[in-house]
Amino acid sequence: MDGPLEQRIRERIRSFDVPALLEVLNASGYGDAEIEYRGHRTTVHQSHLVHDIQFIHQPRKRVVITVNMGLLSAQSPLPSFLMRTMDQLDHDRLERFIGFFDHQLLQECFAGLYPERDGALLPGWPEAAKDRLRLLRPTSLSTLHWLFRKTFPEAEISVRREVRQQRVPAREMRLGSSALGEGDSMGGFASLPTGGMEVKIHCDEPLSASGVPWAVEARRRFEEDLRPLLAETVLMLTVFVVQREKEGFLRLERDSHLGFDPLYEAPVQTRQVLLFSGDTSSSQARGVSEEQ
Repeated sequence: MDGPLEQRIRERIRSFDVPALLEVLNASGYGDAEIEYRGHRTTVHQSHLVHDIQFIHQPRKRVVITVNMGLLSAQSPLPSFLMRTMDQLDHDRLERFIGFFDHQLLQECFAGLYPERDGALLPGWPEAAKDRLRLLRPTSLSTLHWLFRKTFPEAEISVRREVRQQRVPAREMRLGSSALGEGDSMGGFASLPTGGMEVKIHCDEPLSASGVPWAVEARRRFEEDLRPLLAETVLMLTVFVVQREKEGFLRLERDSHLGFDPLYEAPVQTRQVLLFSGDTSSSQARGVSEEQ
């Protein structure tokens, strides 16, 4: 018997595209060995790609995906007399024979939609992707904006260059053969102006689509998706999450009158959360929260 997730997939099967469907099935425990593709035998053009899906639990767990393309579809390259022959036969052995080749062709076709997901089609793709990112210069405004836009598609992204004061270790000062004190005589650090980037992620809602606060969700995406891509690049980066609050806050002030001052006339408040500040190639970074 199909579970709740499998029933939901069956209900919305015609809204899926194949890569998204394969991702959902893979997360549900269906690998390539458990997936069988079949062409929908019809002579009428269909408006959707995926026609049906069947979850089979006995004698082994597998799934059958029926699509409106392949050797048995309306766009079949097979001659019409072969289709008429299958209609005249009182058994489906010829259809099963063609279906064997149909499965192989459809599997290769769908694997070619995103060849980077299959290591057999494009071996060494992750290493090549890092090289292509270096050619795009991650330290440029356009590339950095593109990376953040892909990671946060539902938010507004602003990227600008900034000059920041960077603290660098200062060696101890020696006069002759004597050292002044046991440590650094000039304070231990020197502040130098360095160029960097400032990225602001503007969010209109306090919660993301998954119901997680944006301060938490943005940090997770940055640490898991973006920071590994920038780990080999020396870039002084500052990342803020800017939350636009459309509702006013109740404040007790000397000149206010509780119950008489309408809250909807309060100015729009913005709050900034610092996600990252430092060198992207360093393992040490600073992240604190601040409100403005």
